[in-house]
Amino acid sequence: MMIKKILSSKTEITQALIERGEKQLFRLAVIIDVLYALMIYKLFTLMPNPEIDGFGREELYKVLTESYLNYTVIIIGLVLVILYWGMSNLQFGNLSRTDSKHSALSILQVFSLMLYIYFVRLDAEFSGEVLLMQLQSLFLAIAGFLSVGSWYYAIKFNLVSDAPSKVEKETMYLKFLPEPVVSVLTLPLAYFGPMVWTLGWLLLIPVGWGLKKYRHHIRFLNLKND
Repeated sequence: MMIKKILSSKTEITQALIERGEKQLFRLAVIIDVLYALMIYKLFTLMPNPEIDGFGREELYKVLTESYLNYTVIIIGLVLVILYWGMSNLQFGNLSRTDSKHSALSILQVFSLMLYIYFVRLDAEFSGEVLLMQLQSLFLAIAGFLSVGSWYYAIKFNLVSDAPSKVEKETMYLKFLPEPVVSVLTLPLAYFGPMVWTLGWLLLIPVGWGLKKYRHHIRFLNLKND
């Protein structure tokens, strides 16, 4: 009987569990914000630097014109990481607390983005490698779907605050889906070369528009308010 009570108490939402979850949410948000800031800083350090790369004013034009694709990839990386940071803030702003599983999903998402940045760095050194482009797409997709999964988990286990309506909760998926969907779409584009793969990220615009326009046809979204 005592063991049964202990096991049942682990799933019971007590006031202590709620307060602990609120404190854990604050700490998790701070840690994730710091990691995002470090990732953005790291991407900036991959930009051309005369002191590190050993070029002067005369070679600047040559460096920028010959390696423009590398730097375009870095700029795209900056934009995507900032977008993911915004989505993270959007999700955390609608939570009242977190728990260990939700925290693990959030940390895994950031870890996936860190791996993405690692492959951006390798791509800057070994431009045109199909595998490196695909690995960037892969880890961006993983990070995006982890964001979707963590939001689904937060709704299912009542981690979301009372402020968002049912429609607002469900339309959040529309804001999380474009990046991972486009990341999957860019995987085969790597075979057509870095130019096509890089331009493939422009699909974010029509995919984001399409998800909003045809949201009523997406099965897991039942966009009717309570």
